[in-house]
Amino acid sequence: MFGEDPTKFFFHVNVLVDGGWLDPEPLDQLKRKLRRLIYSESVVERWGDKLDIFYEYKKERAMAYQALDYFSRPTFTQIEGNKQLADSIKGERLIRTWGRWDEAPKWHLDESDKKQQALVSLEKRECPICGSPITWDKGVVPSARIDLESGIEIATGYYQLPSIRPPPVPGFDFSNLIELPDSDYRKHPNAVRRSIEKARERVSFQDDCESYS
Repeated sequence: MFGEDPTKFFFHVNVLVDGGWLDPEPLDQLKRKLRRLIYSESVVERWGDKLDIFYEYKKERAMAYQALDYFSRPTFTQIEGNKQLADSIKGERLIRTWGRWDEAPKWHLDESDKKQQALVSLEKRECPICGSPITWDKGVVPSARIDLESGIEIATGYYQLPSIRPPPVPGFDFSNLIELPDSDYRKHPNAVRRSIEKARERVSFQDDCESYS
């Protein structure tokens, strides 16, 4: 109902139908018939024929999906200053469908349509699998990791990694490792090891000085 300016009200109806291309002349005739059904002749004579009917033909399925997403988006998002209007439409069904739905599906998503729809969801920061919000916080994943974990491409440049990743194959083998004795300085943390090495260097330097004195 609202456009880019939430303070202005533009009442309009979006209709998505399964049909074909209409030439300009029969399309204009159909628009005139629709106007006569909505506006009486007396209204047209007094106020003019200002009912705008915009028609657009979608050639591709993905374009039809995008139109459906646009039609069903929430437009009444600012209730401040519009409380009376909100109360007047409370309980109204703003989206309606008609027709029989027990027939065989007329179209199916092919692989390219699925990827395009997935890309639309990703651009909206929504998971194309479950619809949950996505928070991007891990940066770009290296392609080597995608290949290693057998990532599945769900859209151009986007891959789905396994949710539960298997352990490395063949895995780590600890049988050939030997535990160092406690007296071995290599068992100490790096900072302690560096201190021990510096102390040894000082002792060695002092021994050299004493041997030459």
